[in-house]
Amino acid sequence: MKERMVPAAIIPAIMDLAIKNRLNIESILTRADVGLAVERDSGTYVSISQQLRIFNAAYDVMDNPAFGLLLGESIQYHSLDLVGQLIATSQNVQEALDELFQFKDLITPFTTFSLEIKGQDAVLVYSVDSTMVRENLPVHHDVVASSVVSIANAIIAEGVRLKRVCFIHDKPEYLDHYHRIFGDCVEFGSVRNEVVFDRAQLQEPLLTSYPDYHDGVKTLAKEKLRSIESRESLAAKVNYYIARNIGVASTSLEDVASHFNVTPRTMQRKLKQENTSFVAIRDACRHDRALRDLADPSIDVDALAELLGFSDTSNFYHAFKRWQGVSPGAYRKQALAERGLN
Repeated sequence: MKERMVPAAIIPAIMDLAIKNRLNIESILTRADVGLAVERDSGTYVSISQQLRIFNAAYDVMDNPAFGLLLGESIQYHSLDLVGQLIATSQNVQEALDELFQFKDLITPFTTFSLEIKGQDAVLVYSVDSTMVRENLPVHHDVVASSVVSIANAIIAEGVRLKRVCFIHDKPEYLDHYHRIFGDCVEFGSVRNEVVFDRAQLQEPLLTSYPDYHDGVKTLAKEKLRSIESRESLAAKVNYYIARNIGVASTSLEDVASHFNVTPRTMQRKLKQENTSFVAIRDACRHDRALRDLADPSIDVDALAELLGFSDTSNFYHAFKRWQGVSPGAYRKQALAERGLN
């Protein structure tokens, strides 16, 4: 299956951090097995695996456990290409978050975001897909929270009024960096990664708001998303569509084929030409989603089975044991133990 491509927008920020710390950029790219053209051309596309290899190589070469926080601090809205421009030129915080949610795949397709309102709190929830990001997961959590807060502080007049910043990973040794960036409201070993701030700020105008320019950038962002999709095989498109719509919309063969404006028979024939099948792709998406959600202790197994489209929990148990070799309960116990949670 041809791998999804993304603009190399975050790579310059990694390179800038490397330069500030007097690291050899060529050694990082060599270690990641990625050509120098990625660093030189901001318009370059890279595969998700290439982006992750560069990230991991920079983390290894820098040899600083606070790498994620430092990288997040160095990322400003102009570091994130069209997505950063959309965020900065939005009218208020709510619109900026809406744009992040819609176009985040242009910068971080393995991260999901949602916003919850709880009383006077606005809760930005995010998760990094551990089936895609298999190394240095806590470092990715650090990057997301640090960059969100750094960008918010740059475009909100008085900065973001943080109430809590929660991480699912355990308390690390480099606490001083967390306190410097987030203050004293940091919590570790949480059920979810959250950035909690004052709900009233959602309607707060941004210093950099520019509605007319914003509309033009949004058109370009939509075109770039379409450009990425046009580079992919049908199998990659189907995989991505199912992964995003599990539990949200129907992922039956008929409905997925309709989304791509082909008949079910045509879709099956084209997927066969790419040496795969609809059943295999949907099975892989269900497997990946199950692995991700079982690592979250707040998600009920019965509810997960229903979300994945199984007629009953027993069928889900049989399928998961076929995929993973162990039951969902055994896998969850192992995943939580690795995070230091009961």
